[in-house]
Amino acid sequence: MRRVVLILVSIGLAIFMFLLSNYRLTPESAALSNPSLTGDFEYVNQNGIGEAKVLLFKSDVKEEYRTVLAEKSGLLYRSNYSTYTPYTSDPLQLVGGMSVTTEENALTYLTVISNDENVAYIEAGVEPQVERREVSKGERVTFLFPFSEQIDKLNATAFDENGKKLYYFGYPKGTNMFRQEDFRWHEYE
Repeated sequence: MRRVVLILVSIGLAIFMFLLSNYRLTPESAALSNPSLTGDFEYVNQNGIGEAKVLLFKSDVKEEYRTVLAEKSGLLYRSNYSTYTPYTSDPLQLVGGMSVTTEENALTYLTVISNDENVAYIEAGVEPQVERREVSKGERVTFLFPFSEQIDKLNATAFDENGKKLYYFGYPKGTNMFRQEDFRWHEYE
């Protein structure tokens, strides 16, 4: 009897330690264990490269998006990285972005919502890996690259149906003042 109690206590301690370690069975549960996510966030979608999954959440209460990385470690997933993006009313809205290099993975993630009916497509990437995504008003488009690069270095550009450049992502051209509120989509003049 004493041996059974000792085994049950050991199993209970193992489960308790498992839960404290943030290791989970799925990328979603690992992301939800990330301390940056509170109960008001709702799941939007998930993209992945290999053993790394990028999950997007939003909170109407905080008026922000959270991008969370969940990486596979053995048979389980763990989440140690997240970024946030505040809501804006810009014609093109950055919804999520992340550039990360870990022991196992490197990736760059950029997702955008177009609120401009003139935007037909968006291109982003670093030569020779430049990708093009068609987009309609109210639609979200996502870019996920298997390398780590600052998202403002992806040369993200929005075009109309005739190929005219309408917007670029990053800081204002020619600036030497790098303020958080200027890190967004800007109109070409």
